Amino acid sequence: MKPVVAIVCDTSQQGPHIYHQVGDKYIQALVRCADVTPVLIPALEDPIAAADIFAIADGILFTGGYSNIQRHHYGESAAPDGEHEDPRRDKNTLALVGEVLKAGVPMLGICRGLQELNVALGGTLYPRVHEIDGRMDHREDKNAPVEVQYGHAHFVSTTEGGLLARVTGESQFMVNTVHGQAIRDLAPGLSVEALADDETIEAVSVDGAKAFALAVQWHPEWKAWEDAPSTKIFNAFGNAVREHKTNRTL
Repeated sequence: MKPVVAIVCDTSQQGPHIYHQVGDKYIQALVRCADVTPVLIPALEDPIAAADIFAIADGILFTGGYSNIQRHHYGESAAPDGEHEDPRRDKNTLALVGEVLKAGVPMLGICRGLQELNVALGGTLYPRVHEIDGRMDHREDKNAPVEVQYGHAHFVSTTEGGLLARVTGESQFMVNTVHGQAIRDLAPGLSVEALADDETIEAVSVDGAKAFALAVQWHPEWKAWEDAPSTKIFNAFGNAVREHKTNRTL
């Protein structure tokens, strides 16, 4: 049996009903590049206990999403009306991060997942990074074809000797950019793994982590099998998940 990676769902209101969902691109990247079995975890008002998730999962993926983390979680006043938030996801993921690290379960964070890792460990975010002097606009053009939205947009430079540099074998490579928020204050216990040319933090790792613990601000899941650094990130995550599965069954 292949190892299992759990993904905490987003929630959305469709008509009178609440749906729990995960983008197909994350599932495809896990299946095709990490060689694992994805399992979706609903974002319940009363979250499923971490121990129950770990009983079935050998790794955790914190995905990107269309919603932003509620600002009170990192000390900011409420967002303007109309901002897309997902309080159920916040309630589930922010509590789960610490449990994942404590249990030594491999984790990969993507976009919102990087922001969740930072906020859960005490860091803060720029609610609108494009409004900060000297920063580029990291958002996608929503009127462009999806292939353009997720196409390469800028370089990231990896930290010499860091986890991401070791995984990819690259000191610099191109990534897409599909986000409006970004890390402002780095949480204690995190190290920067990559920066954009405008100094936006693009990847982090957890200091002294018991297992693979990497998060990136871009979207490597988008056609990961066609992009060498993305493939290597998911390969490395899959290998860590397999190792964890083996060790916990000995």
